[in-house]
Amino acid sequence: MSVTAGSGFAQRFGWPAPLPRPLAIGHRGASAHMRENTLASFARASDLGAEMWELDVQMTRDGVPVVSHDDHLLRVFGVDAHISALDAVELAGMAGVEVPTFAEVAALARERSAGLYVELKAGGAGPAAWRELDSHGQSFAALGSFDTDFVRKLREAGCPFPLSVLVPLGADPIAAAQACGADIVHLCWERGGERPQELVTGELMERARDTGLAVVLWHEERPPVISELVRLPVLGICSDRPELLRSAMDEAA
Repeated sequence: MSVTAGSGFAQRFGWPAPLPRPLAIGHRGASAHMRENTLASFARASDLGAEMWELDVQMTRDGVPVVSHDDHLLRVFGVDAHISALDAVELAGMAGVEVPTFAEVAALARERSAGLYVELKAGGAGPAAWRELDSHGQSFAALGSFDTDFVRKLREAGCPFPLSVLVPLGADPIAAAQACGADIVHLCWERGGERPQELVTGELMERARDTGLAVVLWHEERPPVISELVRLPVLGICSDRPELLRSAMDEAA
């Protein structure tokens, strides 16, 4: 991404300027090093050079936004319980479970001068995240989802944050963004073969540019792939290992 393009996006949404190169976005923090979506993982991501943190927001039974990819706690914590069936106090009191509230992660991001790239996993998560960020004047953030209805409703409500639509392999990212009013297309194409970078064609990037869309790329941990991705004119790239992004960006500079 050129200095001009990065600065234009930053100015439009009140992000820190300039943005002279793809942002290094820690996927669920530095999830190759620490338990995903925890405060420790996000802090580690900043230590490793991530300018933004990708995170997932679920909702507790009593309407508190919390940071977890899964509603079910089994995969990450080995606990057979669902966040959506628990009150926030119950969730916070569970032994061995580290699910921070969105407010806690947002506060840490302010301390670390980090951006938040928020994936909305549950109904109500978008407005709740918006309210929390807005209450602190925290503009360095984006909200998005695979669920185009979540994105469209935020756009219709006048959400001031850039909105992202997450696009799986096989879908038309430009059409998806236009259908819900997104500002960013997030290409979730990490399973697109040994060279997924070849899917990010010049034609696709031209279509995105012509329709005013920024592009964010999937989480990538393969150094040879990363070395090519960082040369693309994209807004950001995700990784479980943000230090690989930072190293490749420094080499490409």
